Amino acid sequence: MCGIFGVVKKTNTIILPLKEATQIIKHRGPNDSGFLLWQKGEIPEIFADEDTDEESRLFHGLEFLSDKNYQVAFGHRRLSILDLSPAGHQPMIFNNLSLCYNGEIYNYLEVREELLKLGRVFKTQSDSEVILQAWHEWGEGCLQRFNGMFAFLLLDSNLGKLFVVRDRFGVKPLYYTDCSGYIAFASEIKQLRILPEYQFKLNEQIAFDYLRYGFLDHETDTFEKGIYQVDPGQILTVNLSDNSVTHKQWYVFDPKPWEGTMDQAEENLRSILKDATKLRLRSDVPVGSALSGGLDSSTIVCLMREILDESGNENKILETVTSCNLDKRYDETAFAEIINEKTGSKSHKVYPSFEKLKHDLGKLVWHMDYPFGSTSQFSQWCVFEGAAKAGLTVMIDGQGADEQLAGYGGNDLPFYTGLFRGGKFGQLVDEAKSYKEVNGNYPIGFLLGAIQSPLPENVKQILPNKWRPGKEENPDWINQGKLNGHNFKSESLQQHLLSQIHTSPLPSLLRYEDRNSMAFSVESRTPFMDYRLMEFTLGLPERMVLRNGERKYILRKSFRGIVPDAILDRRDKMGFVSAEERWLKEDGKDWFFDKIMSSENPFELLNDDNVHKLIKDTQDNKIQFSFDTWRIINFKMWYTQMSQKNYSF
Repeated sequence: MCGIFGVVKKTNTIILPLKEATQIIKHRGPNDSGFLLWQKGEIPEIFADEDTDEESRLFHGLEFLSDKNYQVAFGHRRLSILDLSPAGHQPMIFNNLSLCYNGEIYNYLEVREELLKLGRVFKTQSDSEVILQAWHEWGEGCLQRFNGMFAFLLLDSNLGKLFVVRDRFGVKPLYYTDCSGYIAFASEIKQLRILPEYQFKLNEQIAFDYLRYGFLDHETDTFEKGIYQVDPGQILTVNLSDNSVTHKQWYVFDPKPWEGTMDQAEENLRSILKDATKLRLRSDVPVGSALSGGLDSSTIVCLMREILDESGNENKILETVTSCNLDKRYDETAFAEIINEKTGSKSHKVYPSFEKLKHDLGKLVWHMDYPFGSTSQFSQWCVFEGAAKAGLTVMIDGQGADEQLAGYGGNDLPFYTGLFRGGKFGQLVDEAKSYKEVNGNYPIGFLLGAIQSPLPENVKQILPNKWRPGKEENPDWINQGKLNGHNFKSESLQQHLLSQIHTSPLPSLLRYEDRNSMAFSVESRTPFMDYRLMEFTLGLPERMVLRNGERKYILRKSFRGIVPDAILDRRDKMGFVSAEERWLKEDGKDWFFDKIMSSENPFELLNDDNVHKLIKDTQDNKIQFSFDTWRIINFKMWYTQMSQKNYSF
């Protein structure tokens, strides 16, 4: 895991802070730094700066970065995970190809073996060299062979083209801006903010989407006009003769319907997830796990133990980090301890507190680049801080399971709708009966919504609101104006899960995890995000995923006997929860209100009087707690920070 920066100059007269734009993300790669400059007609050259590891500088004979003219430049910060030697230094050059890379190719050994059989010779043990040699052998077709998380810049000096690549699901970040004097690419947006043509301009539509719906990172646009994401599974090609940019999807998510039995599906899920976890255990530095005590992270820890035992490492002690709370309403420690005891793991505990939130919040907002959805992200921040203190450079966790296996509430209406529209009335009746057995009443709202789903919108409009489940009006604290709203209409569970993967919440959760882990120079790995697993689970029949009200049905069945029953039978989903409601109403009641009052309200997006009423009514228990209050507070804090041009920390 690393941090990258790249720039294509459109004019030789512009001066760009290459070193500063690389150093500002030192937290992403504290072990080494390097630079590359290239001018058309010349050979790319690698340079060092004051932060470059001394062994790397001597090994490669690097000069210090100069004021030499260039058309293309790379900056790299290295967090050493594989091949810790100076040979793994980046940027890396092989023949006509130059690479600046962030991420991991988990199956690099298998790809390397394939290349060795073709007669290729390697100088390092790094996955970076595997990327270079694979591209040299197969061109961009090599991407289909990679199983990993990655974002990289690859210069082909013979072709005069720069290739900009992001992994299938956007696990690793990559942003860009296209200005009059340059095109720049970066791991974090803060790198782009220190460039000469940058001006902060709020994207009001994205701000509205966040405030109203909690959407983040859901499209190419970002909170700032002129700054964009490279979309997941996309490759950008910069033609260096005219600086034109073309966009192309190198990966299209296309799950194939599962036609096997339930038993076969369970076996397949176990096999893929186990192999995904095994690949992610490859590391030359210590590996631990973020353990919440929930089903997903518990499954991963149990698999890690099983894999280690089978590989002759039964004496190796696993280490876990768990977010705990003295208030038992927000605490999962007892469940985490069940897993630690079963796997013989050494447990590290962190205790996120309101005082620490106040202390760390400015730094957390800076690292995140953009607002975030709740203080659960602060709990995750504390977990990765705990990992760093424990000396765990790599952490494996359960991110990505909820979105593909219906782990969240809110999946029921699309589930019932899909059964109804698919003519599966017997299954629909079975689900309704199971719901009644658990809840004491039939799911009238879900059934009404399913029956109404085929009706034209103009017919639905004449129905009373009480007969229209899922219909939402804009709250009175936000002003939509001419901005676009979103129509949440999923006609099946699969369609709804795809929306969670591509739109919300998965894209934002991946950004949170990347920034939180990288803030402490820790690499996070997510076996559930393995593309083989995603393609498999999204092709499953809906009742293998959600059945009789039981979410993640196939995951629970697949790991019965491997994961303790106390975990498999849990239904009280929490995750890395925080005591946000208590903080808002008790510990930080005045602080939260003061933050709302003292922060800016851009473009009158918010109705201040009604925002103040929302906060007070929530604190006084007049209305139900929601994450709306945090989104408003966090957005206003972030906007104030940006409008004051506080781009560095």
